[in-house]
Amino acid sequence: MDWCCIAAVNDTTVLESNLAASPTFRSEPDRLCILRNRHSASIAYNEGLDQTKERICVFAHQDVYLPLGWEETLMQKVSDLETLDPNWAVIGLFGVDLNGGNVGRVWDSGIGREIGFGCSAPIPVQSFDELLLVLNRDCGLRFDPDLPSFHLYGTDIVQTAISSGKRAYVIDAPVVHNSLPVPTLRGGFTLAYNYMRKKWWERLPIVTPVTRLTRRGWYLEWQDIRRFRFNSWRKNQVRLASRQPRPNPETISKRLGYE
Repeated sequence: MDWCCIAAVNDTTVLESNLAASPTFRSEPDRLCILRNRHSASIAYNEGLDQTKERICVFAHQDVYLPLGWEETLMQKVSDLETLDPNWAVIGLFGVDLNGGNVGRVWDSGIGREIGFGCSAPIPVQSFDELLLVLNRDCGLRFDPDLPSFHLYGTDIVQTAISSGKRAYVIDAPVVHNSLPVPTLRGGFTLAYNYMRKKWWERLPIVTPVTRLTRRGWYLEWQDIRRFRFNSWRKNQVRLASRQPRPNPETISKRLGYE
């Protein structure tokens, strides 16, 4: 199977220290399609689909590092999934299953630990964390260009797949998400949240790795207040973390046994 990786980028230093530093892109840089400074993730990713032709399309954050041999793991997992469900639409590495539980396994530098757990088989989900998604181009799906900002497009593409009679799955193929702490859900996240509430009103509630999409908007406000209070309590830690250089993702990957 041939594959490509599409990334929406606004920080070249972060890109070069993480995603572009992944062994697979050091040896085959042409696999990486970079879209810079687009207005939303959906716009960037649709442009990436137009500029590439590979059937397996990976969409990764600029601060994600793919461990040595990750692409081989992915192709094996895709092959296994196609035995189970030849018409699969989207794959993620961390998400929420149909019962509302978190599934998948990745390292998150923003909270300083590995989150989730490994799964022996693909697990159907209702939403994804957007750090890395894998699209089966043959399913014909695209990202919603009207979804604002850079949030919740993982949940949107899952719900779009379900609407078309297809499924989305989480697989066990861990990566390093070399992120920073998120101080608030205001701004772009709130814009995306309100758009998603209106778009998927008849399906609510939908549980995501970060929040719940509900008919009443109070849940996000309550959650953001909790986040603000928690970050205020550890504000010195958050401030220091934002000023410190990000850790070396290769070192983290080797320590965790990802490579």
